[in-house]
Amino acid sequence: MRKAFAFFLMLLGSPLSAQEEVATSSPGDPDKKAEVPSESVSPSQMTEQQKLNNCLLRSAQTGNSHVTLQEIRDWCTNGEEVKKRSVHEDALRARLALENTTQGNPFVITPHRRNYLMPYSYWSNRKWNDPSKDDKDLQPTEVKFQLSLKAPIKENIVDDITLWMAFTGTFYWQAYNSELSAPFREANYEPELFITKPVNWQLGPVDSELVALGVVHESNGQDVPVSRSWNRIFMTYVGKTGDYYWSIKPWYRIPEEEKDDPLDTQGDDNPDIEKYLGHFELEVARPFGNHVVELMLRNNLRSDNKGAARINYSFPLSKRFKGIIQGFTGYGDSLINYDDYENRFSIGILLTDSL
Repeated sequence: MRKAFAFFLMLLGSPLSAQEEVATSSPGDPDKKAEVPSESVSPSQMTEQQKLNNCLLRSAQTGNSHVTLQEIRDWCTNGEEVKKRSVHEDALRARLALENTTQGNPFVITPHRRNYLMPYSYWSNRKWNDPSKDDKDLQPTEVKFQLSLKAPIKENIVDDITLWMAFTGTFYWQAYNSELSAPFREANYEPELFITKPVNWQLGPVDSELVALGVVHESNGQDVPVSRSWNRIFMTYVGKTGDYYWSIKPWYRIPEEEKDDPLDTQGDDNPDIEKYLGHFELEVARPFGNHVVELMLRNNLRSDNKGAARINYSFPLSKRFKGIIQGFTGYGDSLINYDDYENRFSIGILLTDSL
C-alpha cells in the first residue's frame, strides 16, 4: 500500500509543488497551465482536470493508511462533490500532513503559532507599568514580532497521540525611540508541553479535526515590581463547519500563594489576571484562496465584563512570504499591560501562517 501511494504522489507531483502555478514546456501548447492548480486559484477558475487532480492530491495527503486508491478515486469522481470542493477544504489536515513529513528531520523545527514581523505597530494607552519610568517617554509606534516553534518529543504514544514541546516569544520593541536608545519594552515567553490527537468525529454539522491537552507557563521574565506570570492547564478543540475553522480553548489557572507584600519575590504577581484575560479563547478562521481571515475573542463572563478581540488578515506577497494586518482591542495584548485597555493596529510580514 505504501508503494502504491508513493507511486501515486510521484505521478501527481510533490505537495509543495502543488502550491505553485507553472507552465508545461509542451511544444504543441507552450502556454498550457499545469494540471495541479495554484493555492491562489479559485475553484471557478480551475479546469475540470485541475479540479480532479486537486481533489486526488488533497485526499492522498489527508487520507489515513486504511484508505485505498479506489476509495480516493470514488471520492473525487462524483461530479457534484468535486464541483463543491474549495481549495482550502482540508486546509488543517493538509498542514498536519505536511508537518508530519518534517517531524523526523533533525534540522527542522516546526512552526507552532504564527511567526511574523510587524515593523509598524501603533498602540494606544501607552504605559510602562513600572514606577521607575515615565509613560511620556514611550512612543506610539513600535515593532512587534513573534517567534513560535514546536517539536515532537514522542510520536504515536497511543492511537496517533503525540507529545509536543513548544515555545512562543512575543516581543514589543521601541525601535524608533532613539531618545531611550530603542529598548525592548516587553517580552512575553510562553513554553508549553501538550499532547495532540487528530480526530474525525462528526458532531452535527461540525467536522472535528483535532484535540489537545497541555500545560503552559507564560511570563515576561522580569523581577518585581514588573514581574508578570501565570500557569495554566488547557484543552483545545478544533472543528470545521463548511469553509470555517474554529477552535475553543478553555483553561484552568494553577493557583499560586498570595503575597504579603507586593515586593515579595515569591507568590502571585498578578492575582486578578483572570478578571481581564478570562477563562477561554475562541478563534474562527476562514481561508479563501491563499488568504486567511481569523477572529479571536476572549471574555471573563462576569458582570464586570472585560475581554478582548483580535482580527488577523493574511495575504500573499510572494511564493515564500505573506503580508499580515492585525487589529486588537481589549485587555491582555501583553502581560505587563494585562489590566490596561488598549487598541493596537499592526502591519507586517508573515513568515508562517496558521492555515
